[in-house]
Amino acid sequence: MADSPAIALTGLSVTYRSPGRDVAALADLHAIIPAASIVGLVGRNGAGKTTLLRVLAGREPRFTGDAHVHRVPLADLGRTPGLVHLAGAGWPGAGDRTLASLIAGLGRARPHFDRTRALALLEGFGIHPSAHPRRLSAGKQTAAQASLALASRAPLTLLDEPQTGLDAPSRDLLTRAIIEEQALRPRTWVISTHLIDETAPLFERVLVLDAGRLVTDADVDELLTRWVRVEADPAVLEALPRLGELERLGGRGSAIVAASDVPAGFAGRTHPLTLQALAGVLPLASKE
Repeated sequence: MADSPAIALTGLSVTYRSPGRDVAALADLHAIIPAASIVGLVGRNGAGKTTLLRVLAGREPRFTGDAHVHRVPLADLGRTPGLVHLAGAGWPGAGDRTLASLIAGLGRARPHFDRTRALALLEGFGIHPSAHPRRLSAGKQTAAQASLALASRAPLTLLDEPQTGLDAPSRDLLTRAIIEEQALRPRTWVISTHLIDETAPLFERVLVLDAGRLVTDADVDELLTRWVRVEADPAVLEALPRLGELERLGGRGSAIVAASDVPAGFAGRTHPLTLQALAGVLPLASKE
């Protein structure tokens, strides 16, 4: 699997029927995601992140276009148990079973699932395996779902907002656990998040969605060197192509510009951008 893309999308679209109109949740997505990479999936609420994860997990049949996971068509995912694991979609099929019962079932059904690892992760988050997942707090449910996802060792592991409800120590534990898992048994991860800067050190690649459109698909390091924030006289900045608004404060101006557009001998200051700051304005680039 390592020699083929983990994800291949060609013209992927999802349209929902709303009263009086059709709503495009995803619109003509094209992407190739290499195997054994950690990918950040970011965008505003309603951008299509959860819909994309559901499609990749085989839980959203209302799509058009073409999509493969490790060369397996989405329609055939049910015949390849353990290939994909999605955390963040609730507890479908759990009923009133305990976490211990769910872990035992996953261990029997999923070829890569590590029961010992699942129990160790739950212990780290302070969750007893005798707990019924739906009776846990929101944060503990998030941690429990993440624990099962990490222990699944699925070649494609999807985490939908895995920090929701977690305190800082638990978020740190989750980050360290992902790093450990990737070092032990590399796999492909797609992680949606609003805590971008906190999670960014994990990401090798980032996908930015906006209103169902894929506006950025880039290597993180390359993306962060492509754009800079510059401070200078507003008149100087007015002459430069900008991403977003020109901010003015006390006679000085600040703007995000392409590093390649900063002229030699530029009479101003340049600052690197965080991924979170950049992700918020990248949709503007696709509209210019």
